[in-house]
Amino acid sequence: MKEKIAKILDSAESIACFFHKNPDGDAVGSALAVKNFFKEKVEVYSPGIIPEVYMFLKGADGIRIYSDFDEVKRAEVFLVLDCADDKRIPHFDRNKANIVINVDHHETNTFFGDINLVEPDRASTSEIVFDILKVADVSRISPEVAECIYTGLYTDTGGFKFSNTNKRSFEIASELVDYGVNPSRVASCVYESYPFRRMRLLALSLSTLELHKDGKIASMYVTWDMFKKSGAYPEDTEDFVNYTRAIKGVEVGIFIRELFSSGVKVSLRSKSKVNVAKIASLFGGGGHFNAAGCELNCTIQEAKNLLINAVSAFL
Repeated sequence: MKEKIAKILDSAESIACFFHKNPDGDAVGSALAVKNFFKEKVEVYSPGIIPEVYMFLKGADGIRIYSDFDEVKRAEVFLVLDCADDKRIPHFDRNKANIVINVDHHETNTFFGDINLVEPDRASTSEIVFDILKVADVSRISPEVAECIYTGLYTDTGGFKFSNTNKRSFEIASELVDYGVNPSRVASCVYESYPFRRMRLLALSLSTLELHKDGKIASMYVTWDMFKKSGAYPEDTEDFVNYTRAIKGVEVGIFIRELFSSGVKVSLRSKSKVNVAKIASLFGGGGHFNAAGCELNCTIQEAKNLLINAVSAFL
């Protein structure tokens, strides 16, 4: 399958890369790796703003932010990366491409592509993309391409501390260093370059931190009033959920962000025993065993009650 995809991408005259809304390091890194490898024939599209911490990656400033799919040009290939369901790409119109290729590592993937390469046992989509690029032409893997791949792997393993980290993760990371990656630079850019507004928002959010069910569940949230007080943006909340999971004794962490229009976005994290992807799927979401999310059309308090009850049933 990887050989087939590599051949299609190499021979295509135009490729459009897409990923899910609220992009993370794996989504951005995997797409920019493809862009830096195949260069001018690739356009990367995002339905939302790219988090500031990933702007150090080559080509990040060239990602096209769109609000209407009419802004997306027709392409020979639509390459969808790190996206379990094409519904997570607003107004996705597959008719604007000859073929849709779906490359992902979420166990909840719906296999929406004409070609689907889904490997739930992989720590990140970026490392699957790395496999494809090596098949296409290993000599074209530049330090910039490798840095994009490494960033995706590094962030989706939480700096190699999440439970999805395995021997293969370190082997790939080592190989990427051989291609020119500077791990210290990536770590600094991702985890030591936060804007001050994010820290102000984090302080407000941490004040909402609560324990439930004898300390096995932790929750925290962010309201629109907190965004206004701190001057922060929704993308500044990436990884806030990890503060809930970091508490001793907590099995599942819940982070809830109030959406601008209505409803809330929920992030779920578990340490080992609880499959939060199954919990998220109860509410129309999905993800991985230890990391998942969903959106609910209700208030923060209503969402918190629903999720605490749902998580309790799985504990």
